Amino acid sequence: MGRPKAFDMDETLRAAMGAFRARGFEATSLKDLESLTGLGAGSLYNAFGSKEALFLAALDHYNERVVKRRIATYLKGGSPVRELRALFLSTLKEPGGTAFGCLLTNTAVEFAGASAPIAAKVEDGFALLERAFRKQCEAALELGLAPRSLQPRRAALRLLHAYQGLLVLVRSGRRAGLTALVDDTLDGLFPGAGHD
Repeated sequence: MGRPKAFDMDETLRAAMGAFRARGFEATSLKDLESLTGLGAGSLYNAFGSKEALFLAALDHYNERVVKRRIATYLKGGSPVRELRALFLSTLKEPGGTAFGCLLTNTAVEFAGASAPIAAKVEDGFALLERAFRKQCEAALELGLAPRSLQPRRAALRLLHAYQGLLVLVRSGRRAGLTALVDDTLDGLFPGAGHD
């Protein structure tokens, strides 16, 4: 009996992540995963143990490779309001003109707390965003771009709410009026800052 074919874990998780993001957990079949990863069912089960375990690994991969990268790319704190605006608006331009939205958002809606391990991974991603938003709010306060009454923790939660709501609208295919909605959200938190 020959050795099992080696595979690239990052590529496998990237492909699985894309499938789950586009279709959701339930609608992604084992055949879909085999086709997109190039691996047979046996290899997938040997590597991950179950479809849910692969999904959990894909969520970790999403948090590490997508969420953290987006935070590092957009939210540097030097120009906090402008950076927040750029991050929010970037969600309107998905690669290839797709409208898959966010794996975290989609998963939160699909599972609605039905699986504690999956809910924990979703919360990990939301917490990454909320911490980054809080740092932006703190930077805006330091730079005089926010009213002194701004409470960074509360504002960060408001931004997380707005960001996830925006991603739901993106998933639905809606684009009209969303740039103005982003500006209204930021103007509400940082009045007079413009886009710094």
